[in-house]
Amino acid sequence: MTHDLLITNGTVVDGTGRERFRADVAVSAGRIVGIGDIKGAATKVIDARGFIVCPGFVDPHTHYDAQITWDRLLSSSAEHGITTVAMGNCGVGIAPCKPAAREMLIDDLVTVEGIDKDVLAQGIEWSWETFPEYIDAAEKRGCALNLAFLAPIAPLRTYVIGSAANERAATPAETKTMAGLLRDAMEAGAWGFSTT
Repeated sequence: MTHDLLITNGTVVDGTGRERFRADVAVSAGRIVGIGDIKGAATKVIDARGFIVCPGFVDPHTHYDAQITWDRLLSSSAEHGITTVAMGNCGVGIAPCKPAAREMLIDDLVTVEGIDKDVLAQGIEWSWETFPEYIDAAEKRGCALNLAFLAPIAPLRTYVIGSAANERAATPAETKTMAGLLRDAMEAGAWGFSTT
């Protein structure tokens, strides 16, 4: 059998709690199909001698929403072995966002997360308005890590209600509009939504 990928000679830590062990790992069609002493060829072979082979690590709570626009490595996570980050936590983020509301969303990140306003104002490369466009922009930029998006409530409220978003409840019509925007975000690839 020919595999797409064969990782040989690695020390496997499989996440089950058992002791680490030396093994090969075979991957076909994006799935692990064998762990052990794998026989057969592979399109690509990686010699992992001296390295740990293990499942990826997910950080379910980050605030990289803005940082992904200027930092493709997200090195503070990547250097700790994180392979997937979830963004849009705590109900704050930067999508969807009309150009006139950019400063409001930056202020939310400053207030809730303590991120420096000048860093955000100078660093964010705005190239979207809607949440699906935000996901597309992230895909076009590329990232060293896998990105999981949550659609945060504050940008949805600001997008629909405007400057009064922090002052009053949404009307039934505004709530329906926000629900439609959330549906669009989910269809574009968001994993869910977050509130404060």
